[in-house]
Amino acid sequence: MGEVLVLEKRVIYSPGTDYDALWKKIISELFEEFILFFAPDLYEAIDFGKGIVFLEQELHKVVIKHKKGKKIADKIVKVSLKNGEEKYVFIHIEIQGKKDPDFSKRMFTYFYRLFDRFQENIYSIAILTDLSKSNNPQPFQYSFYGTELMYRFNTYKFNEEDIPSLKKSTNPFAIAVLAGIYLHQTEKNYHKRYEVKKKLLKDFILTNPNLKSIYAEALFYFIDYLLYLPHELTKQLTKDLSINIEKEAKHMLYSEKIKEAPTLAEYFKTVREEGFEKGIEKGFEKGIEKGKMEEKRNIAAELLREGFSVEKVAKMVKLSLDEVKEIEKIRE
Repeated sequence: MGEVLVLEKRVIYSPGTDYDALWKKIISELFEEFILFFAPDLYEAIDFGKGIVFLEQELHKVVIKHKKGKKIADKIVKVSLKNGEEKYVFIHIEIQGKKDPDFSKRMFTYFYRLFDRFQENIYSIAILTDLSKSNNPQPFQYSFYGTELMYRFNTYKFNEEDIPSLKKSTNPFAIAVLAGIYLHQTEKNYHKRYEVKKKLLKDFILTNPNLKSIYAEALFYFIDYLLYLPHELTKQLTKDLSINIEKEAKHMLYSEKIKEAPTLAEYFKTVREEGFEKGIEKGFEKGIEKGKMEEKRNIAAELLREGFSVEKVAKMVKLSLDEVKEIEKIRE
């Protein structure tokens, strides 16, 4: 048997959104596709027919007791190999927007703690979402009077990916990577983000006949959270997408993933409950209100980052103290 260890570092690109959690969620839901896309050689060795088992608590015992702060590891997936050997597959995902000089050292630290605990083979891969060409981590090296060590690990770099090739791929993680690239490219331009988000949701998900429903649902949720838009642009996006939903993607109305997606959750809920014709207007208005609340939460997160107290933020954005405290907890 083998273990897939998914370790992640929290970082925030847009106010109030936990991007690590988004990546963890879609990896858990589409794990086989994740391995096929990011580690095709390893994919060939795994017997997915025997199933996978997530064992978070085991990884907590290995890593968290040695660490401080919020850099925590929280996923292990137990898999079987086709050749019957035991193997640990260690997938370390760093969601970060800038170069980290301690990155390779941290990768090695995770490796030796895991190896010491399990005494098994470990496959390490770091997925770097930063678009900066300078983010090119080197192997970790140690040398002291004849005692030497070099630790290499696999990397997948968003800044080296070809967008046209990603668009042609049939793997859902190609779309997820596209969304991650667009997140950086539109960091200071919500109108540009609106255009790329609409294209991803419309052309690659809602109207794509070759995309499985399970992929479409997971990706819609992922992209809807990842590419945050202010409520005015969300309002326009809802109008644009509703036509495709009515004509070509009615199955999406019954998706539990879409039901939970932040921007269109209330819209879809009302449509499901009242039917398309009666529910579209009411659901749309609920969606707008949800967007306004999301924007309030985003503003609150920004103010907290600037050092304003919880009490002051609650008063400024007209949220309850409990709501602001929850935002502060997520931000940390």
